Amino acid sequence: MKSSALSIEPCDQPRLAAAALILHLCAAAFPWIARCPPWLGAILSLVALGGLAATLSRVPGPHCRLRRVECHGNSWRAMLDGDTSHAAAQLAADTRVYAGLIVLNLRVGRRRVGWLLPRQSLGPTQFRQLKARLRMAC
Repeated sequence: MKSSALSIEPCDQPRLAAAALILHLCAAAFPWIARCPPWLGAILSLVALGGLAATLSRVPGPHCRLRRVECHGNSWRAMLDGDTSHAAAQLAADTRVYAGLIVLNLRVGRRRVGWLLPRQSLGPTQFRQLKARLRMAC
């Protein structure tokens, strides 16, 4: 099978970032609503709020370090924020493809970067092509 080159540069997703913020705030409040012991509630709330930064770093937008990804065959190249050229990247094993969401994780050198890509972040053809390519690769 011959595959064409694919260039991905998703649009910003402020609604997804807001939904992630609300989800993490609710997760931080649930231990207190469930009346956990104070020491356990504090630990669980800190874990939920600590994960917010990691989640927001995967949502396309100004807070995400990954700017652009190009794929040709099995070779992946990523452009990070502040870089002028593309760096070689590898598709990580924890990349997932769902009906309306792609969780794209890449390894660029020692760094792990990625995107949470809802259907609206890319054009319909580009979203389908990326889903197909990832399903074949994973």
